[in-house]
Amino acid sequence: MVNNFGKKDFFIVALMLFAMFFGAGNFILPPMVGKEAGENFYLAIMFFCATGVALPVLGVAAVARAGTLRDLASRVHPIFAAIFVAAIYISIGPLLAIPRASTMPYEIMILPYLNPAESSFSIPLLIYTFIYFAINYYICLNPTTILDALGKYLTPILLALIAIFFISALIFADVNIAKASGEYINHPVSKAFVEGYQTMDALAALVFGISVVGALKAYGIKNKERLANITIKAGLFSGSILMIIYMMLGYLGYIYGNTFVDITNGAGLLSSISNDLYGNFGRFILGIIAFLACLTTTIGLIGSSASYFSSISKVKYKTWVILWTISSFAIANQGLTQILKFSVPVLIALYPIAIVLIILSLINKIIESSKIIYRSSIYTAGFIGILNAIDLSGLNIGDGLRNALNALPFYSSMLGWVVPVVVMFLISCVIHFFNKKDSF
Repeated sequence: MVNNFGKKDFFIVALMLFAMFFGAGNFILPPMVGKEAGENFYLAIMFFCATGVALPVLGVAAVARAGTLRDLASRVHPIFAAIFVAAIYISIGPLLAIPRASTMPYEIMILPYLNPAESSFSIPLLIYTFIYFAINYYICLNPTTILDALGKYLTPILLALIAIFFISALIFADVNIAKASGEYINHPVSKAFVEGYQTMDALAALVFGISVVGALKAYGIKNKERLANITIKAGLFSGSILMIIYMMLGYLGYIYGNTFVDITNGAGLLSSISNDLYGNFGRFILGIIAFLACLTTTIGLIGSSASYFSSISKVKYKTWVILWTISSFAIANQGLTQILKFSVPVLIALYPIAIVLIILSLINKIIESSKIIYRSSIYTAGFIGILNAIDLSGLNIGDGLRNALNALPFYSSMLGWVVPVVVMFLISCVIHFFNKKDSF
C-alpha cells in the first residue's frame, strides 16, 4: 500500500496543506505591506514571510518530529499542554480564524452593494454565512472528501485565478509606487515581522499536521519516520507556494500604492485594484478567489479541530464538526470588524509561546528535552505576551507594571518578550548543563 504513494499523491497532499494555510489574512495582508512599505517593500516582504511562511514551515516540522502538538507541548508540562493545545484550536477555530475567513468574501462581494450599516449583523450576512457553513459541514463530514476537494480541485482553481489576476496587473497596470509610511519608514523589519502574526499560520501549522498525517495514513503509510519526512516535505512545498503568492499580492499593493492613497485595508485595496483592471467584473473574480481561499482554510480548521477533540473525548468527530460549524456561524454574524478587534490581543498572547515552542523543538536534541529550559523560556514568553495583550486591550494593569513593560527592549513593537526569553534560555541552559555535570 505504501508503494502506491507517488509524486502525484504527494502534490495533492502538499496542495491540501497550502490550501488550509491560505485564508483571509494571507489574502489581504500582503497588499497592504506592499502599499505601506513603499521603497522598503522588498525588505518588508522578506520579514513578513519570516513569520508568514518560514515559521509555519518550521511549525509543521516541529510537530511532525514530535508526533503531535500535545506531545510537543507536554515537554513543558502536561497541564500546560492541555491548556495551550485547547487555546490554539479554539483561537484558530470558532473564536477567530474561521469567522474571520468566512466573512471576508462577504465583505468583498456582497457588502459593497449594501448599506454601510450592514457591516454588522444583517439578514444578508445571516443568509450568506448559513450557506457558507452548510458547505463546510458537508465537506468536513468525510476527511477523504476534504483531501479530494482541497488537493484536486479547489487549490488549482485558486492558484490559477491569483495568477491571472497578477499577470493582468503586470500587463495593464500603471506603476505608481507610494513612499513608505508609518512604521515602515524607520522600522520596516519589525513592523513586517509582527504583521505576519495576523496570518495566524504559525498557530495553524501546529495543528494542521494532524490532517496531513491522517491523509498519508489513508494511503497506507504507517512508519512514523516516513510520516514525519513526508509531512515536512509537504510543509516546505506548500511554504514555497505561499511565499510566491505573498510576493505577487504584495507587489500588487506596491505598484498601486500611490493610486489608492486613502484605502486603509487589504480587502478594499484588492477590490479597487480588481475594479481598475476589470471593472465591476473584477470584483466578482476577486470575490471568487477570496471565497475559495477562505473556504479551503475553514474546511481544514474545522476538520483538524474536530479530529483533535474527538481523539481526546468520547464525543464523535461528526458531533464536533456540528459544534464547531454552529459556533463559528454565530460568531461570524457579529461582523468582521468585531472579530478583527478581538483578534489582535489574542494573537499577541499566543504567538510568543508558539514561536519559542517551535524553536525549542528544533533544538530539542541539543537541550535534551530539558524541563527547566522549556519551562523557563515558555513561561517567560507567555507571561509577557499575556501582559502585553491585556495592556493592548485597554485593561488596567497598573502604572508600575506598565512602566516596567515599556522599559523592555522592542516592547513598543510588540516584541518585548524576545530579550527576556533569550536571557532565561541562557540561564536555564547553564543550570541544566551544570546539573547534568554534577550527576556524573
